[in-house]
Amino acid sequence: MPSQQGQASLRGYGAFDRVFGEGKSFFLFPFQLRYKEPDDLVQGAETSSGIRLGISVPKRRFKRAVDRNLIRRRIREAFRLNRHHWHEAEQRLQGGGAIVIVYSTNDILDFERIQDGLCKAMERWSRNHRP
Repeated sequence: MPSQQGQASLRGYGAFDRVFGEGKSFFLFPFQLRYKEPDDLVQGAETSSGIRLGISVPKRRFKRAVDRNLIRRRIREAFRLNRHHWHEAEQRLQGGGAIVIVYSTNDILDFERIQDGLCKAMERWSRNHRP
């Protein structure tokens, strides 16, 4: 279900598998970003433009669901608050795209560190999508 900002989420094993299998990736602490250019993966989305966001917090690193959910909530909030910084790159993707953010550290970081890391990672992603 899209949030208040109209953010479509990436759901289902098939969509995640395609991003992991066919997409590109890079690592910037504490995240690994995997992204896929627009194609039929996104055509079924409720929104025809913008990106679909998936967040992965490995169960192997965080056994308790409350810890995984806390990290997911912090990542989603950081993305929502800073989305305007990479809005231009997002708009250039005709038909959308898909990004999976994988949390790749063993520690539960505070919101400020998550927000800083996400801003740097998304800035790097948006540099790759400039004309």
